[in-house]
Amino acid sequence: MKKAPFPRFVLKLFFLAIFSQCVYAQQNRPRFQADYDAKDMRFGYFLGLTSTNFNIKFNNYFVNKDNYYSITSPGVLGLKMGGLVNFRLNDYFDFRVLPTVAIYGRKLEYQYIDTSLPDNDPQKFKEKAESRETAWFELPIMFKYKSERRGNVRMYVFGGLRYGVETNPNSRRNINKFVTKTSDLSIEYGTGIEFFREYFKFAPELHFSHGLVNLVDPLTNAGTALQGVERMTTHTVTLYILFE
Repeated sequence: MKKAPFPRFVLKLFFLAIFSQCVYAQQNRPRFQADYDAKDMRFGYFLGLTSTNFNIKFNNYFVNKDNYYSITSPGVLGLKMGGLVNFRLNDYFDFRVLPTVAIYGRKLEYQYIDTSLPDNDPQKFKEKAESRETAWFELPIMFKYKSERRGNVRMYVFGGLRYGVETNPNSRRNINKFVTKTSDLSIEYGTGIEFFREYFKFAPELHFSHGLVNLVDPLTNAGTALQGVERMTTHTVTLYILFE
C-alpha cells in the first residue's frame, strides 16, 4: 500500500499554526471572552483540507486466479466545509455535531498481466489507474475533552463517529469503472488548540478517520478489478480550521 504524502504536509501546517499562535499568546494581552465557558451552546463554521485513500484487503481469488498482481490506493486531496454546534456538558467535556459537505478524490492504481501477449513480450506487464471525485454529506458526532484555559489558549482532544452518504451515486456510476457502496461509518479522533480573540475563537484541528464499513459490493464488482478485493475501507487525515 502506498502511503499518502499529504499527512506529513498537514502536520507541518498544524504545528506551524500552533507555534505562531503560541508565540503571539505569550505577549501581554487581556483575557479575551472571559465568559466563553458560561454559555451552554455555541455555533461556528470550518474549512478542511483532507487526504483520503482506501485500505485494501485481498481475497483468495486475487491470490490464485486474478491477473492483477497489485492494487493500491494513493492519497488524494479533497476539501471539506460545514457548520459546528457545540454543547457544553461541564467544565471539561463538550458534545459536538459537525454537519459537513465533503468533496473527496479517490484513486486506485492497478498493475496486471496481459494474458493475450506472450511471456517474453516486454509489454505483458501493464499499469492503469482509475480515479474519481465524489460529494458526500457527513454528520460527525463527537465528545471533546478540554484542558484548563491558560490565558487565551487551551488544548483539547476529541473522538466519536462520522456517518456519511454519497450525494451523487447515480451520475458517477455511468462514467466510472469501479463502484463502491454509497454510505460509510467511520471512527474519528484528533486534537486541537483554541486561541481566543476579542470577537471570535480560532482553532486548528487535526482529524484521523478510519472507516468501519466494507465499501466493496460483490454484486456490482463481479468481473471487475475489485473481484479480487475482499474488503476496502476508507482512511482520511484532515486539517480543520474552525471559527466560533
